[in-house]
Amino acid sequence: MADITVDELELLGFFSVEPKRLDPDVPWPYNDFAYSVERGGLSLSFAVAPAYKDVRIIVSSGSETMYELNAVGVEDVKYHKDGVRETLEVVVTPRDRVWLRLWPHINIAHQVADDV
Repeated sequence: MADITVDELELLGFFSVEPKRLDPDVPWPYNDFAYSVERGGLSLSFAVAPAYKDVRIIVSSGSETMYELNAVGVEDVKYHKDGVRETLEVVVTPRDRVWLRLWPHINIAHQVADDV
């Protein structure tokens, strides 16, 4: 099983924060990395275990969870940059994708296609 497409530096640039590592002595891609950001009253937690292709996304407002995704063995996680616009794409299955943007505010779009 291959790792996800996005790399450690792309995630660091996308989130602009150092991740919390589950185990400080285990390197990419065998560790679990959690990134946390806040924008416009929303908090976003994005965790990824690259070698296992596990992803967790939680968006909350205060103590209220607004969106949560717990996906084990996703197809891929990809980083896209269109000029200045950065997007993270979680390919859950060939038909199911989650698109994440952070600027100018946190935006999540969940797309499910009829066919591949």
